[in-house]
Amino acid sequence: MAISVRDIQEKEFATQATGGYNIEQVDDFLDEVSEQLAALVRENLELGQKVQALQADVKAVEAKVPDYNEKDYFQNLQNAMRESLIGAQRIADETTEEANRKADQTLADAQAQADQITAEAKEKADALLSQAKEEAEKLAADAKEKTAALEERFAALKASAASYKAEFSRVLDKQAAALKESAGLF
Repeated sequence: MAISVRDIQEKEFATQATGGYNIEQVDDFLDEVSEQLAALVRENLELGQKVQALQADVKAVEAKVPDYNEKDYFQNLQNAMRESLIGAQRIADETTEEANRKADQTLADAQAQADQITAEAKEKADALLSQAKEEAEKLAADAKEKTAALEERFAALKASAASYKAEFSRVLDKQAAALKESAGLF
């Protein structure tokens, strides 16, 4: 499917939240491509019109009957007109081919630039993703270390509380025993 000037002007590229194309650069480039392609299309149309005008002139000359009937004159005139028409057609074909080559080159350049922009954007996205993964791994490692430290502290506090409870129970038992002994004194 041939790409028209309108297709280039109306082309839109998707962007991503974390990065993507520089919309202004892509739009500017597409504007430049569409302007060049439009100029080539106009030039091609103008040359086509010139070829048609030359063909019409040739037909008009061939249809016109001169005042005298000289066989060589008509033959030479017909040959000259045929050569002119062939030359004009060749020039029109060459111009059309050149315009098509220029349009193809412009599109190839646009594709190359778009590929480069895409590659750069992918590279940046990969770098950001790698950096985010490293930061996430670091945060996870820090959280794991802090969790382990808190678990050790909790175990130490639990052991300390159990020791305190046991010591307190022992002191209470001693006090209860002492009270029983002293109760017999009164």
